Amino acid sequence: MNAGRPKDFEKRKRILDAAKILFLECGYHGCSMNKIAQKADTTKLTVYNHFQDKESLFTAAIAETCDKLISAQPIHLSADSNFLQALQHACELSLNIVNLPEALKMEYLLLELASQHNPLAQQFYNASHQKLCGLWENFFEQAVALKFIRPDVPRTQTMLIFSLLLGLRHHEVLMGIRTVPDHAERQQIIQDSMALFLLRYGTGA
Repeated sequence: MNAGRPKDFEKRKRILDAAKILFLECGYHGCSMNKIAQKADTTKLTVYNHFQDKESLFTAAIAETCDKLISAQPIHLSADSNFLQALQHACELSLNIVNLPEALKMEYLLLELASQHNPLAQQFYNASHQKLCGLWENFFEQAVALKFIRPDVPRTQTMLIFSLLLGLRHHEVLMGIRTVPDHAERQQIIQDSMALFLLRYGTGA
């Protein structure tokens, strides 16, 4: 097979697009290579020509899904930046991402893998949660360097802001006993989270 041919790239894209949909709809174990081949309108052999096994296809599909969801670029701060506006913007991006229907489905899929002690759960976590955490840690490193907030380990600061933004509320959303917060609710969550975060790390300037 000549992987350089355009039709092969097009087939690979169809397979990945089908896998991204089916893994989120059916879960890892509920999704078979046969199902993916049917949805991609190709053969099972073609799927295996592009991806050696289900695990490699899952890894590629989840990586693409995470890249699409977490498409936010790092926020660059300078001495002239309005830190409160930048913090609010970062909070809005995070809440928007985690409450997307695709993101909620990914949470269920991650919990399924984790409950089975599947090693794919760690790869999944690195591509999703860890990537978003990395953006926050970079943001807080800049904020500390510019003396917008008091210093601490960036990971600790990131864990606090996530706890404030999500916490029990997000668990209830995942359990289906609370609806996804609307725009007004998200704004209130952000304001409350920022106020508490700045109680701990604000400089008082």
